[in-house]
Amino acid sequence: MDDQVFKIPFRVFRWNPHWGDLAPLGLWIALSGVLQFARLAGPSAPVILEWLKPLADLGFLIAPLLFVRLIEKRGLSFIGITRRHIWWAVAIGLPLGLLAGWFAVSRSFALGEFPLLPDPLQGTAYFLGALYHLAAVEFFYRGWLASRLERSYGFIAAVLGSALLYAFSPLVLWGTDLTVPAAFSSIGFYWSSVFPFTFFVGILLAGVARLTRNLLAPILVMLPQMILGDLLPGGLAHRIGHPESKILGTLALAGIVVVVTWLTRKVHRKNSLTTE
Repeated sequence: MDDQVFKIPFRVFRWNPHWGDLAPLGLWIALSGVLQFARLAGPSAPVILEWLKPLADLGFLIAPLLFVRLIEKRGLSFIGITRRHIWWAVAIGLPLGLLAGWFAVSRSFALGEFPLLPDPLQGTAYFLGALYHLAAVEFFYRGWLASRLERSYGFIAAVLGSALLYAFSPLVLWGTDLTVPAAFSSIGFYWSSVFPFTFFVGILLAGVARLTRNLLAPILVMLPQMILGDLLPGGLAHRIGHPESKILGTLALAGIVVVVTWLTRKVHRKNSLTTE
């Protein structure tokens, strides 16, 4: 069953390399390369990325599913999709998430800016897209990548390795958002501000995920600050274009994930019965 946990004994350091450890890095490089093609479009890059980024998220969800269940023949509890440790995940993730949410908007509160709900259609498009993207990011970085690194190299390598790749991820599309002022889109700003902050966040999220063995924990850490920040005036929630197509597109991609999850679960169960 999927909730039968593949136990990874806690070790600070470990040396047990496996060829499959390269699979997450290979996927990251491949999807990053696809997203880089948007740069060739110049001013049209943001429009193209509106379609490419959800497809990249689909890869972050589908590839680990296929690899874990069909190639390694394990349940998803290996990467933190489990009913176990839910209370630990909530007890740790929710307070951290509320604290992060407060820090995300406290400066705006001091300036008299407060989160505002967009119109219902735009809000639905935003929330569906945000949840889909967050699930994909956590599934890949704190789920598949971190679990593989911990299994082969220990807890420290899992936390630092997944955080490092996570911190490099903004660099893939750096400078393609034309709405960002030039002062905040330079490479110098990335290395001096964005990279250290993202690396710290990656360490926090990976540590929480690997200690609780449940991906609900990092999701709860990220969700409040992400939503509250995007609901501020001028935030992403208020800049959703063509919300109807965004809703349909997100639901279609989520439907693909559900179907693949169901099919791989059937194959995994069949293989488990065959080997018994």
